[in-house]
Amino acid sequence: MDICVKYCGGCNPRYDRKKIVDRIKEDFNDVNIITQRDKMTCDFAVIIAGCTSACVNHDNIEGRCGKFIIKDIKDYLNLRENLARITK
Repeated sequence: MDICVKYCGGCNPRYDRKKIVDRIKEDFNDVNIITQRDKMTCDFAVIIAGCTSACVNHDNIEGRCGKFIIKDIKDYLNLRENLARITK
């Protein structure tokens, strides 16, 4: 499974955004992490916003199995549940 990751610009990060990707790699070692490119479609998309405004534009990235927006490190638990359902 390919997981596309798109980071926000990092103008006001409230947490270490890279930790989200590190945790995905730890919990789901059989997935491929791909950084977002224009007009990209992958299996699942993770938008990593550094704060609750989540102003990063993600209209050009789609996941065949869904898309999830992270606004806080605590959002990882919900992301992990979503990924666990679709990677079974």
